[in-house]
Amino acid sequence: MRTPTRPQTRKRAAAPAKVAAHLAASPHEFAITRFEQGLICAAAAFYRFYGVLLGREGRAHNISGQDNAILQQILAASRPLAVTDIARFANRDDIANIQYSLKKLVRAGLIEKAGRTSARETSYVVTDLARQWTRDFLALRRALFTDPSAQILDFDDQLDKSANLLNLIAGFYDHGTRVMTSAEQMAESARRDDERHARTRGTSQLPGPS
Repeated sequence: MRTPTRPQTRKRAAAPAKVAAHLAASPHEFAITRFEQGLICAAAAFYRFYGVLLGREGRAHNISGQDNAILQQILAASRPLAVTDIARFANRDDIANIQYSLKKLVRAGLIEKAGRTSARETSYVVTDLARQWTRDFLALRRALFTDPSAQILDFDDQLDKSANLLNLIAGFYDHGTRVMTSAEQMAESARRDDERHARTRGTSQLPGPS
């Protein structure tokens, strides 16, 4: 009696990545859109991770991942940092949000105004409490991310290439932003000139005294 053979199961092909169809009209646009979706998810995961690593104390003071990133930036600096320094380093232009983060960090006792602050802008330094929090933060970061990822083959090389790629892509985004901002400013300037000329023509066409 022949032993019945099991039907061979076909290996499923990997499901195609889902991207917004209107953003992927060509293979190149598909690749870019897929990357951008990954970038959005990675950024959200990064800030969520940086927030949760501060533990119960961070939650009690409502310190987010964005706040922690600013805290680590101030801690790493060789001098007190002002809002403009933080914005420049992180390529940010949302000054009001940075100021709000700094207020939260001050209230939590993690940063304080520098002893020598210019009259024009306040600078900040970290406190001993911030260094204590950061020691715990780093221990968890090593346990949950840096140590496990070190076991991945060629991971550091991939990180290096990814960092270079991200810097290149950021350059495209920033260039596009500058082009659009300049175009909008020129259009606004032209609109004001047209309005001024129209008012001048209207005034010159008024009938003189009889």
